[in-house]
Amino acid sequence: MPSTGRPRSVEDAARPGGVGVRHAATGRRPVTAAPDDSGLWPGTTGSVHGTPARQPGSVRRTISVMMERPQGLTGLLHLTSTGRDLMTTSTGGATVLGEARLRLVIDYMAAPGTILEIESEPAVPGLASLVGTSSRAGFRAAARQVLAARPDSTDHPEDGAQGTARMAMARLLLGQLLDDVPVTVLVSGAALGRNGIHRSESRPNAGAESGGNPMIDVCAGWQREGLLARLSADRRADRDAVRSGDQSGDRTSPIRPISVPAGDLAVAEDPLGWHPLPPMSTHAMRRLRRIDVIPAQGTPGVAVRVDALLRDSYLEAPGREFVVHEYGVAADVDEAGLFTRSVARAGVLPGAECPEALGSAGRIVGMPATDLRRTIGRTFVGTSTCTHLNDTLRALGDLPVLIGFLGAPSTD
Repeated sequence: MPSTGRPRSVEDAARPGGVGVRHAATGRRPVTAAPDDSGLWPGTTGSVHGTPARQPGSVRRTISVMMERPQGLTGLLHLTSTGRDLMTTSTGGATVLGEARLRLVIDYMAAPGTILEIESEPAVPGLASLVGTSSRAGFRAAARQVLAARPDSTDHPEDGAQGTARMAMARLLLGQLLDDVPVTVLVSGAALGRNGIHRSESRPNAGAESGGNPMIDVCAGWQREGLLARLSADRRADRDAVRSGDQSGDRTSPIRPISVPAGDLAVAEDPLGWHPLPPMSTHAMRRLRRIDVIPAQGTPGVAVRVDALLRDSYLEAPGREFVVHEYGVAADVDEAGLFTRSVARAGVLPGAECPEALGSAGRIVGMPATDLRRTIGRTFVGTSTCTHLNDTLRALGDLPVLIGFLGAPSTD
C-alpha cells in the first residue's frame, strides 16, 4: 500500500479544479471520499505520542531506518539502519543483547534500484555479493542466503560464550534490517512524490508514489477503483494530457499528500527507551519499529504479550514531521509458542480503503512465530492485506529468540 496521498480536508475535495471534479480524459468523478476534520480516515486513530515504560523481565527491540538523498531528491538514496535488542532485567536494570547497523547506497531512479554500496556491523563479507543487484526484486532471498553462511571466526571480536551469543543476536537483528530494505526503498519514494518529482517512464512495480504504475489489487489501499488507484490513474492521465498538448484546463490539481503530524515518541524519563536516533534532515524519511515482548502474569493461556509499533514519516521542514504509515499490533503468545490473539490498530494511513486490511492481523492466530515471514510472504496478498501491516507482522518472526530472554535475573 504505497503512500501517494489524499486530500487534506473536505474543502480541498470540493474546491473547483480539485480532486472532486470530473476528469476530462476518463469521464469519471475521480475522488469523492474525504477524511474527517482531523485529517484522518475512518478507522484510523491518529499518531501515537510517547512510548510505554519498559517492564521488568521484558525485552525491547527498536529499529530505525533513515532514508536520505544527500545529493538532492533525484540523487542517490542512502539507507542507514540501526537496531538494538535491550533486556530489562527482573530488577529493572538494562542489558544490551545485540546491536546491528546496515548502510546501503542505491541508485533509486534507475529501474531496478541497483545497490551501489553495502556494509554492515557486524561485518558479513558475503553482503558484498549484493552490490550490483536489485534492492527490490529478489533482495530478501539473496540476503537470507548470505546470512545463512556460517560466520567466520574472525567475525567474533569477543571471546567465549558471551561474545558468541552477542554475535548471534547481532546477526539475528541484522537479518531484520536486511528484511526491511525492499519496502523502505519503496516507501522512500514518497519524498519525491511530495515534491512533485516523478519518473519519466511508467513501469509496473516502479513505486506509485514516484510516478510508476501501482500494482492494482495488491493490497486494500490499492484495490481497483479505490481512492489511491483512482488518484494515480488521474495523475497519469493529467501527465499524458500535458505531453499531448491538451490545454483544456479540465485537469485535476496535484494531489496533496497526507499531512498528519507525527507524535513525539521520546521518553524523557528513560533515555534507554529507544536506541539513539539521529536527527532527520529536510526531505528525509524514517521508518521506526518498536517491539516489546513482555511476560504475561496471571492470564490463563497467555505466556507472553507483544506490543509492536511501525511508523514511516517524512520531514517536510524542521519541526514539520508528518506520518506516512503508522500501525500498532497487540498480540498474545501461549506456552507452546502459538499466537492466541493478534489485533492491529491503524494510526495514520494514506487512503480511505487502507483500514480494511486491519482484520488480516488476526490471521496469524494459531501460527508459531517461526512461520510468520514465510507464510506472510506467500499467502498475505490481495485486497484484504496491507504491505506495511504485513511488514509489522513479519517483524515478529524473531519472537522465539527474544522470548528466551524473558524474566532474566539481574545481571547488571
